[in-house]
Amino acid sequence: MLLLDILSIPLIDSATHGSGDHYYAKKQAALVAVSLVVLFLGTAIDHRDLVEMSPWLYGLNGVLLVLVLLVGRTVGGSTRWLSLGFFDLQPSETAKIVMILFCAKILGRMEEPPNGIFALGAYYAWAVVPMLLIMRQPDLGTAMVLVALCTGALYFSGTSGKTIAKLALAGVLAIAIVLCLHFYAGMPLPLEDYQLKRLLTLFNPNADPLGTGYQVLQSKIAIGSGSVWGKGLGQGTQNRLDFIPEQHTDFIFSVVGEELGFVRGLGVLALYFLICYRCLIAAVTSTDRVGTIVAGGVLSMFVFQLAVNIGMTMGIMPVTGIPLPFLSHGGTALLTNSFAVGMVLNVGWQKHKILF
Repeated sequence: MLLLDILSIPLIDSATHGSGDHYYAKKQAALVAVSLVVLFLGTAIDHRDLVEMSPWLYGLNGVLLVLVLLVGRTVGGSTRWLSLGFFDLQPSETAKIVMILFCAKILGRMEEPPNGIFALGAYYAWAVVPMLLIMRQPDLGTAMVLVALCTGALYFSGTSGKTIAKLALAGVLAIAIVLCLHFYAGMPLPLEDYQLKRLLTLFNPNADPLGTGYQVLQSKIAIGSGSVWGKGLGQGTQNRLDFIPEQHTDFIFSVVGEELGFVRGLGVLALYFLICYRCLIAAVTSTDRVGTIVAGGVLSMFVFQLAVNIGMTMGIMPVTGIPLPFLSHGGTALLTNSFAVGMVLNVGWQKHKILF
């Protein structure tokens, strides 16, 4: 995690071309320093205490999500931030941690993991309210992350892989049916028009190469032009000439591909693999069921965000605005991910307490 944090500073500086006085690089460096404090807090607080507090955290985060819609700051057509003067808080990001803890609270007190349709429906119902509030911002990507981490927590609680597969298939079929009803029967969707177009761009980005498909096409050109070893930090032409919108946030992996190249890009992916692997080890070796669910929820969150973010820069996943953990510029996202790693460390260390 620390290596990715350090790498994010020159990558963001390159993506913003130094921004005159290297504003974004300095801001990212300060955020990294704060994130290490947050990491320590996540490690120091017993994850079981956090799980017990989760109903209160769930309510507080819900209030913050409502406040965002009422008095939040709007950037690029999305209202996602609460301005605190010294920091812009994004409650949709903190909702990820809260939902992991709340899922662990719900699942941890069950004698048997939910498998029936009614039990599963009751479980997912808790995620509906924050999802709807987040989609109103609008922020489809984060709403999808909540579904992914709730499903991951469900699996690590003991629900069978067969049941999870059925849920995934049912979800795909439901989305297909809703889209068919929208296009052929005019049924309204809970999505903005541009969000639907971005999702459909996955299947044919060349249909609108100067509009919704532009970002993906330019990103693919950037990653491909990096070749084996890359053009070098700060030397990417697609990056330096601003062909890729949002290249310091959601599309930071385009800069990785162009300036670091295939081999060093694999090194970056290896760091992510190690983080996910350690999350998995913490989950399967935890001495308590709640710890397993917490670590499994964090793992699911990271895997989903990595797959969607890196996939969308390569044109194999829909563009949904999900940041790349630890590399994308974004204060609340970095602090949230750091706290998540701290929780996993706490889960992993609990089984060693008997030695001290």
